[in-house]
Amino acid sequence: MRIKFLSIIASLFMVSFVITSCFGDDNDIEYSPDATIHAFELDTIYGINYKFTIDQQKGEIYNEDSLPVHADTIIDRILIKTLTTASGIITMKNKDDQDSIIIMDGNQVMDSMDLRKPVTLKVYAPNYQQTKTYTINVRVHKYDPDSLSWNYMGEIDNTITGEQKAVILGDDILNYTILNKKLNVFWRQFGSKSSWTSALVEGDIFNNTLPTSILSYDGKLYATSSINDGIVYESTNGTTWTASELFSNRTVSLLLAPLSSKITFIETINGKKYFNSTDEIKKAKITDEEQLQEVPKDFPIGNISYTTYSTATKREGIMLIGKYENQPTVGDSNTKTIVPWGYMGDIWVSFAPNNTTSCCPEIENPSIIYYNDQFYIFGDGFKSFYVSKSGLAWKKATKFSFPNYNWSASGVVLRPTINDPEFRGRKNYATVQDTKNEYIYILFGSETGITFSENIKVAGNNTLVDRGPYNHDSEVWRGRLNQLWFDLAKSPKQ
Repeated sequence: MRIKFLSIIASLFMVSFVITSCFGDDNDIEYSPDATIHAFELDTIYGINYKFTIDQQKGEIYNEDSLPVHADTIIDRILIKTLTTASGIITMKNKDDQDSIIIMDGNQVMDSMDLRKPVTLKVYAPNYQQTKTYTINVRVHKYDPDSLSWNYMGEIDNTITGEQKAVILGDDILNYTILNKKLNVFWRQFGSKSSWTSALVEGDIFNNTLPTSILSYDGKLYATSSINDGIVYESTNGTTWTASELFSNRTVSLLLAPLSSKITFIETINGKKYFNSTDEIKKAKITDEEQLQEVPKDFPIGNISYTTYSTATKREGIMLIGKYENQPTVGDSNTKTIVPWGYMGDIWVSFAPNNTTSCCPEIENPSIIYYNDQFYIFGDGFKSFYVSKSGLAWKKATKFSFPNYNWSASGVVLRPTINDPEFRGRKNYATVQDTKNEYIYILFGSETGITFSENIKVAGNNTLVDRGPYNHDSEVWRGRLNQLWFDLAKSPKQ
């Protein structure tokens, strides 16, 4: 950037003195003491004009809306389109730490400027007596707003190596698993990094296996057992369970999902399975199976994962996936897919994909969440999320992803760590959502010898490369969309 040395300013002072003297005492000209910047604007960034705020009191110029994460490659040499002052005389420090004049053409700075770091300007008033200093701070996102940031939230218990089922009760996360052939439950409050509390589940109603279905509703937990006795059990603490009177005289095979006013479930009547809800039980309107929707053969039979949401008209809905008796395929193809089922308060509807390009491929142990107004599916392997706006057409998410370790970053064979984690290849997990604070929690049991494959470019060609093996202890991770962090930072403090 071309800048002229401050000696010019001394010349300007001298010229001003000479001109004033020539006019005489009766013709003195009073020059303005205004040393403020009136307007500031940068050149476009990715075709967008970003608005800058001038804080006259603090002497700061900044953009409230941060620039995109990679904009530093643009603002390392960018033009200041508008820099308006009363005199047009502005200086900054040069590389030798000397004050130098910025060359202007009207209100535009003639040369580009590096604004990757804060830059300090000094503005001279037309009378050259008053000055004011400003710091230009161009804010750039450090993280992509459309990606997830993951934080390690400590371990649970390194003896956990098998399947888990997690559920929320109040402000606590409860995680069920089998240890020493006994059903155990671990719990800890949301957001805490303290040790998990654990206990044996009392009694033998679950036959020392994980509940076949479990959910939280109205301050209680409800679950079904592998004993397959048709009884729904309830608990207020997660360890002591009793038969629920809410489902008395019902043969319930599977709990599906809760809404604000009811629990949806599957019950058996005369050897057939039907959809029902606690709301209909209370109304005592549904007594004949002919009035109920029969469960189709392609509906999930277990390992239920559900998510609830509200439409723009505030209507509640459920989207659900699980384990199928026969894994669905797309149309006449052999492509195996996950088929979600939706419920809007009346009937259950299949969201079967229209073609292979819009389906969510088969994933072992899948989970579904509703997050940031979209549906996401993920599961064993943790290679990627699949995303859908409506639940019908799915695609692989790009920026919305899990932590991936860079296995080719060094010639030395290294392994993932807590500070540089890897999720791909993992299997033993459970997940819950903290919908109030917009967090996604993933709970991992301990695993050893994890391997996976990934496509990388080798000599310009896509090559499938095996990665691993690596190990990890039991871990709890919490993820949140970066944009939500930014929105919270802007919101008024409570």
